Amino acid sequence: MFRHPLLLILLAGSASAQTLAPALVSPDSARAVAVLPAHFTAADTIQAIHRIYTKHRRVGSLLTVGALAADLTAAGVSAAAEGAPKSSGGAYGWNPGGISFGFGGYAVIYGILAAPVMGVGIQQLIAFGPKREAKVIARYEATGKLPAKISWRLRKNLR
Repeated sequence: MFRHPLLLILLAGSASAQTLAPALVSPDSARAVAVLPAHFTAADTIQAIHRIYTKHRRVGSLLTVGALAADLTAAGVSAAAEGAPKSSGGAYGWNPGGISFGFGGYAVIYGILAAPVMGVGIQQLIAFGPKREAKVIARYEATGKLPAKISWRLRKNLR
């Protein structure tokens, strides 16, 4: 149908950005110039820092709790399937080599598989904890400077 959908998307995005940006029209030209704020206040920066830390804590708790829930669910399903009778006859469910793991064994196996995801979640919870957020904000209020990682994240979000 369209031969150049990417071009159309780019043009539509450009047009919508121009209509949303506040504009000043100079009297000698009919061209609109976008006005960007010259600087952000300290309150804006503190609010942005709080949003960054809140987002990372939310992601960390989601990863940690999600991996733990997936681990326990998979262990429960596997343990239930291990003892369930097969529909084909008198033999019971999947039992590799006659070894019975049980819920605890499956929880350990799936826990090893879920450990990297839980590790990333726990790392996010530690790195972006409320105490560290308070230290960063206190340092910013005292010196007006941010740690490099936080200022990088702020710049990345403001592009």
